[in-house]
Amino acid sequence: MAVKGEEAATGAQVKPTAQRNFTDPDSRIMKTADGSYHYSYTGQAVVDEDQQVIVATDLNNTAVDVQQLGPMIENTTETLGRMPAQWTIDAGYCSAGNLEHVREIETGSDGGTEFFIATGRLKHGEKVPDTPRGRIPKNATAKERMARKLTTKRGQAVYARRKAIVEPVFGQIQTRQGKHVLLRGLEQARQEWNLIAGCHNLLKLFTVRTAAATAGT
Repeated sequence: MAVKGEEAATGAQVKPTAQRNFTDPDSRIMKTADGSYHYSYTGQAVVDEDQQVIVATDLNNTAVDVQQLGPMIENTTETLGRMPAQWTIDAGYCSAGNLEHVREIETGSDGGTEFFIATGRLKHGEKVPDTPRGRIPKNATAKERMARKLTTKRGQAVYARRKAIVEPVFGQIQTRQGKHVLLRGLEQARQEWNLIAGCHNLLKLFTVRTAAATAGT
């Protein structure tokens, strides 16, 4: 019962219709990293592996990230003009629908792109298929297939890189600008998040150019 209660509390969401912030009606109550609840927005970012440049952003008032994966894939592809070769994505974006969606993208790309999505905890009755070197069981679900891929040496190595790619970017932004946007209203907050991402990218460009100039002297 304690486990079920913990899972229920973790997945609990306050209905948007039951919320009202008089200073910013567009914001929503969300659980923050310290376990408390605040009126907030959720910032999305896709980060380049080589230079930690933010290549796609969005900001919304939905506490759950699952719905944002499809739009962020499209946003990234449109910005870059191509599909990235690899994606490492945290468990917040994992769902049966999203796993099927990325599997279709992988199949359509003919090996041109590959997704590595953390699956989080497997539900009762789900299990990671045995013998990663062997054939994948035909009845394995999309989630079980992804969990299996992440247990391989290659899967572990690829996903481990995520900590060094995207996490430092959010840390750097929080150190410079803090954890909060200052503007009220969804659209204004979204534009502020875009500006923050742009400033981050300019600093990365400045760092690269300074390093190149120093190396050339």
